[in-house]
Amino acid sequence: MIDKIQITKFSYSDELKELTLNTKKMISYLIFFEDANGKLKINNKETDIEKFSVVNFPILSTLQLDNIGANSAGWCVEFDKAARDILLIHSFQLFCPFTGIVKTNTDKEIFKKLDFYIKEIKKEIVAGNKSANEIIYLQTALIIKYLHRNIGNNSVGQITDEMVMKFADLVNKEYKNNHGIEFYTNKIGVSTKTLSRLTRKTINITPKQIIQYRINAEAIRLLIHSKLSIKEIAYELNFNSPDYFNYFFKKLNKLSPSSYKKQMSENLSF
Repeated sequence: MIDKIQITKFSYSDELKELTLNTKKMISYLIFFEDANGKLKINNKETDIEKFSVVNFPILSTLQLDNIGANSAGWCVEFDKAARDILLIHSFQLFCPFTGIVKTNTDKEIFKKLDFYIKEIKKEIVAGNKSANEIIYLQTALIIKYLHRNIGNNSVGQITDEMVMKFADLVNKEYKNNHGIEFYTNKIGVSTKTLSRLTRKTINITPKQIIQYRINAEAIRLLIHSKLSIKEIAYELNFNSPDYFNYFFKKLNKLSPSSYKKQMSENLSF
């Protein structure tokens, strides 16, 4: 876990720009603004930034920081894929790269708690003690849970289109039992062609990819955090056969479910 999460303090917007330019090996970022003003763009969507804002810069996104105040300061927390997959269980709503939250505003009290845990994680990373991985995981999970609890009217999501939002919400409820797009288009009363046009315009992916990603996220959760066999997971997610589940999972993750489970077990050996 130590090499899968990186934490860096920044005191100026230029330092943050350097961090996000030079760390392409990491897969996603959470940026905690202790002090800030101005605007940023994630996937060309502009949003206001202020003191105690927390920004989620997810996988596959583009980030523009040109209009952030020069004296903006805070913490940049970076995750690789393994860390993000482990932490996904604590807030799919935050970490989903297509439908997740890109910014949430906290208050002084909540930010103080977040700041405390970030500093503690940083100490553990620097110390590199034997028990560091377990402590880092638990404290990072607490940060994610605090952020998840804070998601609401003070948050900005990646989706702005009402129809796409309805679709994403329905997928989140029905993905286990319904893998085909027709079920969703019939439920929300829109044609497949129209929905595809809207999702491409809004988040630059297809409805099918959103369904697949949600199924895959649950498969990852079950592989990491449950005692179900791969065969049981396949049927839990309503695949016709374990072989088809294997094909589906490998296509999205570049590893078979068994290889992925083994790799992640080693990451979570603590």
